[in-house]
Amino acid sequence: MKRAWAFLLIAVVLIGSGLAYAAGGSAEDPLVSLSFLNGTYLPDVLSQAEKRIETRTQTTYDQVFQELNQAYQENLAEAGGSSGLRDDRYKEGDVLSVSTGSGLLFLAGEAAVTYSAGAVVDVTAGNVVPSGQRLTPMHRYLAAEGTSAVVSIVSETAVVSTEGVVTLSPSAATDYNALAEALQQMGMFAGTGTGYGSGYDLEKIPTRIEGLIMFLRMIGEEKQAQAYTGACPFVDVPDWCRSYVAYAYEKGYAAGVGPTAEGKPAFGPERTIGAGEYLTFLLRALGYRDSGSNPDFTWQTVLPRARELGVITPGEYTLLSSSTFLRAHVAYLSYFGLDATCKEGGTLLESLSASGALDGEQVKAIRSQVTVSRIA
Repeated sequence: MKRAWAFLLIAVVLIGSGLAYAAGGSAEDPLVSLSFLNGTYLPDVLSQAEKRIETRTQTTYDQVFQELNQAYQENLAEAGGSSGLRDDRYKEGDVLSVSTGSGLLFLAGEAAVTYSAGAVVDVTAGNVVPSGQRLTPMHRYLAAEGTSAVVSIVSETAVVSTEGVVTLSPSAATDYNALAEALQQMGMFAGTGTGYGSGYDLEKIPTRIEGLIMFLRMIGEEKQAQAYTGACPFVDVPDWCRSYVAYAYEKGYAAGVGPTAEGKPAFGPERTIGAGEYLTFLLRALGYRDSGSNPDFTWQTVLPRARELGVITPGEYTLLSSSTFLRAHVAYLSYFGLDATCKEGGTLLESLSASGALDGEQVKAIRSQVTVSRIA
């Protein structure tokens, strides 16, 4: 169609200029040669005509798109939806109802989608998702026409970006996200640099270096570790956490994991840790010893011993004994660990407040906004 319009434009031009060509020449001596007309003039005119049509078409398209987008935004606002993907953290049992034309980008955790009519499209993979199927992280989904989809969070935490009309029915499950947020406000918990979900990565298994840094925060010595300039004896520690490891080694808080293949000392900063290893850090922060002639606990018995000492509840013991240990659990244990009683008396929070590592009044104000209960 565009090319037809171009040829029509050329015809108008030629009609307007045809008399000039005919008046001054003949078949034997034309003013403009046929080869010039066919090889140069006509292609050039056609090109210019197409450019004008493209410009006009683009202008019309932009105008229509602007009008449609404005209407879409107005309808979306009336329906209580949002435009533009915005990531939020969710907890186990939360249910997202996704209306026709709305969608989401599933970022982390586990979730399943169900619907009774219509279709949910995996835009990333280019196929329809069967009802009841788990969503794939980093895939974008769209509720097709006539579809009311339900996305249920089945992991302890998840991160989802939503767009359009999406409503939340929250569950009463443990909100690890709220605990991580509170700890972050206290300066006790930081993200990993991941660009979504506040960077908390609660869905991942923690590493040795993450456990060590949390331990240093729980004993109020992170600033000293950050300022430490002594040598680090391990060859596998990256620059960003070298001072932490060097300080912990100098203080006797942490040791290596053995030699590398080349026979050099290694710390294993990226090795994952379990509940027992993190509870070892927590009990040490509370003043209990796992070394010497008469230790308070051993790494083999740290979970039952933590339960005996009242550091964790029976319900928490069951959870930590049967589940994969995640950064969500690090946030949980660290938050409620502030209330644990130290070996020499007083709570961990009182100890950190007395040393100036935490502002007790600020922490109290932050915690007053948290309604998460412990797992009994």
